[in-house]
Amino acid sequence: MKIVKVSAHVMGVVLPRNGADAARRNWIFVRIETDEGITGVGEATTENYEYAVVAMIEKHYGPYLIGKDPTRITRAWQEMQRLFWWRNGIVGSSAMSGIEQALWDIAGKAYGQPVYKLLGGAVRDRVKVYVRNDLGLQDEIAEVKAAVAEGFHGFKTGPAKYHHPYNEEKQIDSAVALFTELRAVAGPDFDLMLDCLGNFSLQAAHRVIEGLYDAKLLFIEEPVNSDSPRSLVELRHAWPGVRIAAGERQLTRWGVREWLEMGAVDVLQVDITHCGGIAELLRIASMAEVYNVKIAPHNPYGPVALAANLHACAVMPNFLILEHWRYYSFFDEVQRYGPRVKDGYLQLPDKPGLGVEINWEFIAKHPFHTLSPYEFPEADGGMVLV
Repeated sequence: MKIVKVSAHVMGVVLPRNGADAARRNWIFVRIETDEGITGVGEATTENYEYAVVAMIEKHYGPYLIGKDPTRITRAWQEMQRLFWWRNGIVGSSAMSGIEQALWDIAGKAYGQPVYKLLGGAVRDRVKVYVRNDLGLQDEIAEVKAAVAEGFHGFKTGPAKYHHPYNEEKQIDSAVALFTELRAVAGPDFDLMLDCLGNFSLQAAHRVIEGLYDAKLLFIEEPVNSDSPRSLVELRHAWPGVRIAAGERQLTRWGVREWLEMGAVDVLQVDITHCGGIAELLRIASMAEVYNVKIAPHNPYGPVALAANLHACAVMPNFLILEHWRYYSFFDEVQRYGPRVKDGYLQLPDKPGLGVEINWEFIAKHPFHTLSPYEFPEADGGMVLV
């Protein structure tokens, strides 16, 4: 079996936010076709780098892979990682991640097995997911009530509505007030997670954690700027009773090595669409297991990323919980079949490959939308060091 075509397909996702429709994502799907009629699908969704990722897939990696055996996945990964010289950037790593997922999809279909069985078999019967403030409801309280009513067991959101211009003191108070109320609404046994987006200074992060200590959050994500792990190390030492999470912007096992060696996190949030794909996520998880670090993959993306994560998390001993954005209207139409959520858990699939089939015609009807970059302006016109 040989690869005959590699293509990328971008789909704009527009959903309600604050009472109006807004561009939320551009899903990037990878399609790999073979001379035996088996087609594999992967996902390389990024934010703000879509055209560059598509070009990397179709103009660089894709032509190189034509004529190669798609089941030699590790060989193909090593070639993409090493032979293109400039590596570990978000564009190349995301493109490689989507291609790698598609190769696993082909291998599973070729051998007639779900991917997780090719990876050694499941260590759990189902995969726990948490949700975000993604339904476009009036506020976070309504969102968490909806999550509880739907049977989910976890909810994550940011540190309340952002103040413009950004005011760290007010943001601390808003975050503590919001999550204190969320805990009261959700009850003591529901998992709550705060995503700080790296906005807080080290001093502010200490105050946020102190204010929410009794709320018993599952973890606090990126409480400080994550360009370096050093401040995270200090927070872990200061607050041993609170899980510190980060890592969504780290790429490949080389990108997380220092974080693990320094003891920067309790929970590592690497992303299957950026870190190198399914097998690389599992290699990272194996490294983290040595340090007793749990994995909670970052995954605010589409149905193929969700399916790829399902297979990886099913075989991962140190898995904690998986992020899931409920783009229900788009999920239901962009996939002919795919991962199923029941009572807050993804069910293990029995179909060969990743267990997801994409409606390519639906994708073509929803073109790319320009996304606005994250902005946190300060009163003097400066920028928060996110």
